[in-house]
Amino acid sequence: MRFFVLSLVFLTLTSCAVFQPENFTTEALREELLTLDRNPISLQEVLNKNKGKKKFIQVFATYCPVSQDSFDDVLVFQKKNPKIEYIFLSVDHSYFDWKRELENIPVKGQHYYIPKKGEGALGKFLKLKTIPRFLVLDETGKITVFKSSKVSEKLENHVQ
Repeated sequence: MRFFVLSLVFLTLTSCAVFQPENFTTEALREELLTLDRNPISLQEVLNKNKGKKKFIQVFATYCPVSQDSFDDVLVFQKKNPKIEYIFLSVDHSYFDWKRELENIPVKGQHYYIPKKGEGALGKFLKLKTIPRFLVLDETGKITVFKSSKVSEKLENHVQ
């Protein structure tokens, strides 16, 4: 009986485990993003450009009120952690909407547009259902925070 109860508890706890990948899939890394100049660039190229550095990634949309509210927290985070590379990935309705609204975005960093939004390989890998979404990658490119919906101590603890 004791074995049965322990097995049941173990199965329940392990089935509730959160999917926490350490690396992007090959398909997600190949996802085509657009630069501010509307040039194509893959996620792999963006990560290679920042190789050897900790990376903070925010997936957002300029039209989203929750994303807009999150920028104040990101600004505070940036002041506390100036040596991190900040990468912002937008899922706006269109490139033109995104580009026009960037003037109103107070955060500084590298900005890219995801043309396929949540429907491409990157969106599927992230299981992108809501925004904003925050990720942290270490210097080797390993994902240390996969799913955070706000700037929190969880993120702070992984950039120290």
